[in-house]
Amino acid sequence: MDELLALIRERYMSLSEEEKDDIRRLMGTQEGRVLAKLLGPDLMQQIRLKPPQGGSRKRGLATR
Repeated sequence: MDELLALIRERYMSLSEEEKDDIRRLMGTQEGRVLAKLLGPDLMQQIRLKPPQGGSRKRGLATR
């Protein structure tokens, strides 16, 4: 488990800030809940995400 966690951390650190913010924005969404189920409680307890750094992205009709 420690090796897997270290690998995930390494991959996360290699993401751009924009990609990290995309992951951070998933928390609290339906997609984030599905991802949490996939990773499982043991792994999710080890993951600490700070809030997204940039402003929220406008999507859908908000982009007009």
